[in-house]
Amino acid sequence: MKAKAKQPKALEVKYEELDQYDGAGDELTEAQEEKYAIHIGSFLISFSNLEHSLDVEIANLINDRSHYEGYTIIKDLEVSAKIELFYNLAFPMVNWAQKKKVLKSSQLASIRKQLETLSTLRNKIAHAKWQTLDTEGYVRVDTKTKKEDGMIKFRKLKITPTIMRQGIREMDVLAEKLPEFTESLWQ
Repeated sequence: MKAKAKQPKALEVKYEELDQYDGAGDELTEAQEEKYAIHIGSFLISFSNLEHSLDVEIANLINDRSHYEGYTIIKDLEVSAKIELFYNLAFPMVNWAQKKKVLKSSQLASIRKQLETLSTLRNKIAHAKWQTLDTEGYVRVDTKTKKEDGMIKFRKLKITPTIMRQGIREMDVLAEKLPEFTESLWQ
């Protein structure tokens, strides 16, 4: 029996207002950089593996005899468009299924949600301003304008090594699940 990845809980958020000058950038210590760098790298590598699995399964759904047509179609797509394409290719096959239609439909919805969630987390990790990492694990991911007074605020998410390890485990499980799911559509 395969390990089932735990669903990630929502990331904790906090906001900081911009003072007259942005003095952030010296919070990241050498020890934190070493601790985080390995987890960030591992997360990005695992996501790359998951995206490759998604690419292969899209190519399989487009043409089960050759990946050429599939890769021709997906070569310039962003991950979000690949997720949508995978869903749109698999959904009719789920509806045509004679066996386990409800189960396959539920699996497809779950796969789509996991891919979207992991893609969003990947983007936050890849584009975070890591030099603003504080001692609690919060790092800047966005700059916003407050609607009430027009002042600048920074959106910070709590992204810890534990959260990244959990994401890696979930991606590894999903990368194995994708080909199994696609194969089940042909049965």
